Amino acid sequence: MRLELRAIPPAPRLVRWRPLFAHRWLLLAAGLPLVAIGALVAWLMFLQSGGKMSLGPRLDAGPVVRVPGVLRAVWPPRAFPDGSRRQEVRYDFRVENSNLRGGCFVPVGDWREGGACEVEALAADWNVNRIRGGVLHLDRDWLRARFWVVALAVPGGLLLLAWVTGALQLRHVLVHGDASLGVVHRVERVPGVLPEMLRVDYTFRDHRAATRHSHHWVRAHGELGARLLAQMAAGRFEEMPVLHDRRFPHWNRMLLPADFLPPPGPLDLGFDLDVGEGKRR
Repeated sequence: MRLELRAIPPAPRLVRWRPLFAHRWLLLAAGLPLVAIGALVAWLMFLQSGGKMSLGPRLDAGPVVRVPGVLRAVWPPRAFPDGSRRQEVRYDFRVENSNLRGGCFVPVGDWREGGACEVEALAADWNVNRIRGGVLHLDRDWLRARFWVVALAVPGGLLLLAWVTGALQLRHVLVHGDASLGVVHRVERVPGVLPEMLRVDYTFRDHRAATRHSHHWVRAHGELGARLLAQMAAGRFEEMPVLHDRRFPHWNRMLLPADFLPPPGPLDLGFDLDVGEGKRR
């Protein structure tokens, strides 16, 4: 309505944060969990991988004890991210009076259950051991931190970047955009979305009097959504305020004066200014 159009403050306006956060909120809702979960899992994978990978150099530095062992489990050969083909094996061995078990990755060869092998164990900690010539640990792709960064954190970051871009674009329209009246043509509920949303289709005239058609989502339980639902129930739509950008009129938004903060009033200093001298009231 024209009264609401006149109630919109002149540019530059003070905008409430709620419309900005609600704009394209699905991107925010999807991006934040992806970034948080991806970063957390990547950090955990980095910690566990760093702890395991430090055992190999300890064995290389020694000193080690070499004892005979017996293979108790052998897996088929497979390729690893570093390009090598290895087999995973499990084995038993004995050091002094202690029976121990271990596992590692060995080059492809004639490894069979019950076969003999030579085990080297760290002299300071026999639990750190491997078959001679083997590798203590080879992480799978999904156990590497970069896998979770690429799989979750990066897509989530792109979604958040798209949301921030849309929010800044909307803020520019609300702060500096030109106001006009829009004619609502259709209002329909968006299925399968919570909180409940409405899609509103409307036309308006931009600053060059060109007719523009646009649409966007509106919260059904917000003030604007309640107005649109009431008009839809009555079967008659009213003109509603629309703000659009001068350079890019396809950047536009239907809204109400309640989406803006009132402009700040004059500062009351408790005295009147008269030719540079203060006079107390």
